[in-house]
Amino acid sequence: MIRASCLCESTRFELRGELQAPRYCYCKHCTRFAGTSPATWIMAKRRDLVAIAEGAITRYDSGGGIRCFCATCGSPLWFESKQNDDIVMLPMGVLDDGDVPPPEMHIWVASKPHWCTICDGLPRYDENPHQSTRRAR
Repeated sequence: MIRASCLCESTRFELRGELQAPRYCYCKHCTRFAGTSPATWIMAKRRDLVAIAEGAITRYDSGGGIRCFCATCGSPLWFESKQNDDIVMLPMGVLDDGDVPPPEMHIWVASKPHWCTICDGLPRYDENPHQSTRRAR
């Protein structure tokens, strides 16, 4: 089990299942959602996200899914995919404790801002590796 919360802790939840696909993402949607580049994400099954204290949550439709924020402090909480409603993507910064795996790859590197430098040996993909196998340079 992994605990998670927003900045003001009015919204707290647990993830009671396996976390998957930790990654750094440089696409415009994710970096604007997170307010930084790269955004760091991890995937969980929606049924494994269990609210402990659910404060007011604001939801915005971004086209490909619903982006959820704490209505009190504005912290990004999770992304609900429209393509697969069995999963949620969580910004790794909301995870408080537990056995959290580190990011395994960089995706949408072709969208990376010029001022952002990648300083590790993780695999790099121009796009999402599930949509393309082209590696970034």
